[in-house]
Amino acid sequence: MNMHIEKLVLWLNNGMRREVEFLPNKVNVITGRSSTGKTEIMHIIDYCLFSSSVKISEDVLNENVDWYGIVVFFNSKKYTIARKSLFRAKCSDQYYFSSQGEIPQHPHANISENAAKSLIEPEFGIDSDVVMPFGGSNLSAKSKISLRYFLMFNTISGNIIESDQGVFFDKQQIKRYREALPRIFDLAIGIENVENVLKKEIASELDAKIARLEKKLKAVSTKSDLFQKEQSGLIKKAKELSLVDPGLNLTDSMDVIRSLVDDDHVNAPEGGWQSNDEREYFSVQRKIQNLKRFLGESETYRKNMTQILDSLLPIKYLQDNFSEIVKTKSLSSLLNSLKLQLESIKKDITSQNPIVVQVKGEIKKLDDKRKVLENELLSTPSKIKSFGSMKEKYIFLGEIKAKMDLYRKDGNEMLEQMHEEIDRLKVKREGVMVADYKDQRQVVIGLIEEEVRGYIKQVSNVLENYSKHLPVFDYKNKILSLRKPKSAVIEHIGSSSNHMFLHLFFSLSMHEVAFINHSPFVAPFLIIDQPSRPYYGQSKNSDGKETFKHDSDRYKIEHAFKLLDTYVQNRVGNGGTFQMIVFEHVPKDIFERNPNVHLVEEFVQGNKLIPDHML
Repeated sequence: MNMHIEKLVLWLNNGMRREVEFLPNKVNVITGRSSTGKTEIMHIIDYCLFSSSVKISEDVLNENVDWYGIVVFFNSKKYTIARKSLFRAKCSDQYYFSSQGEIPQHPHANISENAAKSLIEPEFGIDSDVVMPFGGSNLSAKSKISLRYFLMFNTISGNIIESDQGVFFDKQQIKRYREALPRIFDLAIGIENVENVLKKEIASELDAKIARLEKKLKAVSTKSDLFQKEQSGLIKKAKELSLVDPGLNLTDSMDVIRSLVDDDHVNAPEGGWQSNDEREYFSVQRKIQNLKRFLGESETYRKNMTQILDSLLPIKYLQDNFSEIVKTKSLSSLLNSLKLQLESIKKDITSQNPIVVQVKGEIKKLDDKRKVLENELLSTPSKIKSFGSMKEKYIFLGEIKAKMDLYRKDGNEMLEQMHEEIDRLKVKREGVMVADYKDQRQVVIGLIEEEVRGYIKQVSNVLENYSKHLPVFDYKNKILSLRKPKSAVIEHIGSSSNHMFLHLFFSLSMHEVAFINHSPFVAPFLIIDQPSRPYYGQSKNSDGKETFKHDSDRYKIEHAFKLLDTYVQNRVGNGGTFQMIVFEHVPKDIFERNPNVHLVEEFVQGNKLIPDHML
């Protein structure tokens, strides 16, 4: 982005117009006494850029100003944005806008705030795709990011110059800005890009769809199971009321019930329904019992044969010791006969009887059939009832319809389609290649710290005990600290002057990293309210003029301006642009030797934001 503020314009109530001009690619300095309106310039710029609250003072300034305005240069285009002065400390909703940068003799409201924003936001790279990646208590997820949040990178106010509370961004006392910072930070300095944010949004939507479908699938499956369990009772009641033939099985009965819901004209035949389910069930039960009795008798036979085998075991001993017995022909014949019986019995006991195997298989088949018939019997009424009226019939059909709405078509088909849709969405989700920027984040953190090390080296002569320290950027809290080399301990920086340098290091490094990463969101300008605040203004010389607190403080603020001067020079040398606006109290000889520092005005001897002669 190429941007700078060309002019600040005040249209006074008395018809006069006050203009303050700034140069691009310079450190623009306004220096002078206290209470001359220097800090008010920061508030006016903020007010013209759509602030919803502002600190413009009523006395002297707002009571004498009718309209506030700025002329801004954006990417070869020049705009004038003016806003009506505050009324009873409330921000005005009246805006004047010129796309040609025209400064009217007297502004008039010609555009709404939203319309003016819509013309300026594209210059900041903001469109409908630049949305909050996640929500908070004050911010909605996927809501459009306001350019106001990116302007947090463009100011170092007096409130934080001397802060030792770890606050490096303005407006952090406002909840929505505090919530916005972690949400826009990665985009602002180029860790993240809009394309990936959009992919994350698409992926998030797909994940949400998958989660909803999986939840629905679980619910449908559960209801399907419940529905299946309810079928028997539903069919039984329909049969009791003569709406379904008691002789029909579960599947056919459900078909009739579906027809009932759709057509409402199925009636029982004259003479009533007939059913053989109960007779068949008991027939199967008897067959199972007879076959089990056969298996029981077979087992008893096997046990008896085992006992006979045990009683014949002495025969084996006689055979084995036959040589010791008196040998007779009749004894030998007896022993051989007993041996054959013994072997036959052992074979019967140890071998698997094929008839027993067949009987067990038949029992299993009959048992399966028995379970089916048992389920059928659960849906068979013990007695036939009738509707008391047509109203009762329609109420019952309505109850059936309500239960069947979920399962109007085949349940398995429904579940299968849902599985297919989930699989399709998962494939689509895998196709959304969302980049993981954790590695990029670490690289950028390293780059920020590298930039800060360069700044520390440049002003090492004024950092006293911290000149050899190393910077540590705390990404989570968005703060900059220092640590000793070869130490993990973060130093507590006690001096407010060193805090001032930390704030300069921090803001300059943020802008440099955004520039390196080609971020379109951070405008290349920085407004600093009195960086000499920790050194200057409380002591006075013999003439009553404010001066530095200590002799070394002048040296420190000279180095601070040298740092700013070098930053602008390097940015321009690298093909970029950068504008600074600095409000100061120090004399101009502190900074005028720096080639990139431009003295805008000195607010002294009656010259102020509104000079005495204009009142």
